[in-house]
Amino acid sequence: MEERDVVASGPSERLDRWLRRELPGLSRRLVRALIDDGSVRLEGRRVGKGALVHAGMRVTLPMSVALAPNPAMPLTILYEDPWLVAVDKPGGLPSHPLDPREHATVANALLARFPETAALAGGLTHRLDAGTSGVLLAARSAETWATMRAAFHARAVGKRYLALVAGIAPRDATVDLPLSHAPADRRRMIVARPGLRSWAAVSTIHRLATDGVTSLVSIAMETGVTHQIRVHLAHLGHPILGDALYGNPTGALAPGRHALHATELALPALDGRAPLTIRSPLAPDLERLAPRP
Repeated sequence: MEERDVVASGPSERLDRWLRRELPGLSRRLVRALIDDGSVRLEGRRVGKGALVHAGMRVTLPMSVALAPNPAMPLTILYEDPWLVAVDKPGGLPSHPLDPREHATVANALLARFPETAALAGGLTHRLDAGTSGVLLAARSAETWATMRAAFHARAVGKRYLALVAGIAPRDATVDLPLSHAPADRRRMIVARPGLRSWAAVSTIHRLATDGVTSLVSIAMETGVTHQIRVHLAHLGHPILGDALYGNPTGALAPGRHALHATELALPALDGRAPLTIRSPLAPDLERLAPRP
């Protein structure tokens, strides 16, 4: 397998966590497999997933994680140029396979239409949970991928979501609460407690409409922590419709779907290109449930 070397930057971090941050399409299972079989090495050596990656260290990565193209899967293109492609991800569809043998994901569909993304494990530059719909961005070259990842890390990309939540959400609220992994269930994130490793998380929420039972809210993300919006809204007492993991297992949506939609990505001027904003209207299955202003 062709390989590439990356020089680590930022604070010290476990190799498995660093790898999932650098290659956001990869599942925990696949990350562990790549480390265990030596496809990922630190300073040229095979190491365990808990090895610490320090700034300046050389990490060897596979150029591609062999995904299978899936030309039969529909793909709605929101934007395309020689460097980037943005797709409108359906809710309930995974962004990337948990295992390279899977093929019913956005990354597999991208690979069929944009074969150059094979060298980038599908090219995805950020994550959307399987249950979330909306704007999903992929790079078409290694240089663009690195540039976009740096922009996301620097919080230079504007991210706005729409959500349907239980109850009458506050008209305006800013939630500034760091998040941690739940000790008893690694699938879940929780508001951080003393003694747990945490990540800063800030969400600005604005209510657009409510019928007294459900509210449509707009959320701007200043940070990008896993499940951030879902946890912050649940903490306010307004969990997202369909989000069984955080307290609202409604049957109004298809299994595996929750009422969260990535409606806008605002990209800064990068590599001499003009700023770019990519938008997706509220998905039809959510639009039919949304209260009117």
